[in-house]
Amino acid sequence: MRFACAFLLLAVASPALASGVGLRWGSCEGQSNRNFACDKSTGSELLVGSFDAPSGIANLSGMEVILRITSAGGTVPSWWQMFANGSCRRSSVAASFDMSDQFECDDVWNGQAGGGLAKWENDGTGINVGMAAAVPRSAWGPISSGRQYAAFKLIINHLKSSGPGACGGCETPMCIKVEMIRLTDPGRLIDANSHKWENKTWDLTDGITGMGGASQVATWQGGTPNCAAAASKVSTWSELKARFKGK
Repeated sequence: MRFACAFLLLAVASPALASGVGLRWGSCEGQSNRNFACDKSTGSELLVGSFDAPSGIANLSGMEVILRITSAGGTVPSWWQMFANGSCRRSSVAASFDMSDQFECDDVWNGQAGGGLAKWENDGTGINVGMAAAVPRSAWGPISSGRQYAAFKLIINHLKSSGPGACGGCETPMCIKVEMIRLTDPGRLIDANSHKWENKTWDLTDGITGMGGASQVATWQGGTPNCAAAASKVSTWSELKARFKGK
C-alpha cells in the first residue's frame, strides 16, 4: 500500500493518520477479521496493536494497555479462557513487545522493551485483558505524531482447538477491542536528589483516523466490529481499570 506507483501517489493523496490506536491480525496493517477452521491444535494466531501518538512526547518510557474481548451473546466460550489456573486453554496466550518483525510500522521500543500480560479476567460478559511494557532509561526517547508505531503483539495458539479434549467455542464469533493505551513519559526531572520526575501520561482510546474502518477493533470468525456486548465506554483510566477485580 505504501509503495504505490508514483503517478498514483500524485493522483490520490494518502489519508493522514491521526492520534489513536489500531489492532489487526498478522501485522500492523493486516486483516481486521480472522477466520479459523478450528481443525487443528497446532500453530498460532498473531494480533498486533499499534498507535499514532499525540504530539509532545519527549521521552516515551512505557505503556499500559487494556483490551476487551466479547461475543454478541455476552458470554465467553471456554476456548477464550487462556490464562488463569484451571482455565480450559491455560498458557495459550502470550504477549510480546519485540516488534522487529513489523515492517509496516515503526518499532517504538527499538527492541529494548520488557513486559507482559498482567490480567486475562472474565467479568461474566467479557474478558478484560491488561498488559504493560517499559524500556530502560537509556532507551527513553521522543516519538512523533503522524507516524504509526507497533506497540505489542498477542500470540494466541491453537491448543485444544480440535480432537479429543477440545475446548468449546473456537468457532464463536468474537470481538477484540483496544479500550485504551496509556503512554507514559517521565517528563522533566523535578528533584534530582529524590529522583522525582514530572510523570506525564497520554490516554488513547479512539481508532487511528485514516487507517480504515474501526481500527481499534479486530474480529474473530466474523464477529461484529461494534462490540455490541462490550461494557459501556468509560471516560477515564481509573474508571476503565475499575473493571478489574481488586482495582
